Amino acid sequence: MLTLIAATSTGCVSRAAPFDGLDDAQVTILKLQAPVQATPVPGMAGGLGSLIPGLNIPPEMEQAAKQTIEALQQQGIIPPGLIPGVGTQPGTAQPQMQAYPNDPQWVIADQRPVVDKKLRDELLDMFGDSDSFNDQRGNCWYPGMAVSFMSATTPQPVDVVISLSCNQAVGYGFQWPHKQSGLTQETHSKLTGIYQSMFGPVPPQG
Repeated sequence: MLTLIAATSTGCVSRAAPFDGLDDAQVTILKLQAPVQATPVPGMAGGLGSLIPGLNIPPEMEQAAKQTIEALQQQGIIPPGLIPGVGTQPGTAQPQMQAYPNDPQWVIADQRPVVDKKLRDELLDMFGDSDSFNDQRGNCWYPGMAVSFMSATTPQPVDVVISLSCNQAVGYGFQWPHKQSGLTQETHSKLTGIYQSMFGPVPPQG
């Protein structure tokens, strides 16, 4: 009797399909964002001085400001190309980001494989448990994060796309197994922590 109780208390979390069959899946976390197109002003060479006509910025101040902006771009806080001439070499074009296949209105700004088995199991437990979700989702949709599971047992990737700012999740490649898709406070906190550990601060629309 004691043995049975112990086994029950330490048993695995029961997961809803398809998350119950993805123990060996390769997991990738994607950072999504809306594409940003830089629009150069005709007759202006670009850079900080072109933002305000007639403003003369000393070269040393402009160089220091450029370095700060480039550092923010590398951290993902400021999208590349937002300020013409900053963050790119003269005469070079901005690299074209890959559109996210399930929602081409958004692009993949960065992606990281999940190599930690504990994190992979935590994600499977979270998405496979109906208690991770509620009806408190926002009336908006700004997907900033996608968790993609690729397994030999599934014909296509199982993707969970999350909008932390809108407090909801959407599934692609499978039928959402839960009645609700809003994020509980605990789920939101866990996903925010994962995002921040990989990509830095969560943007206002992400």
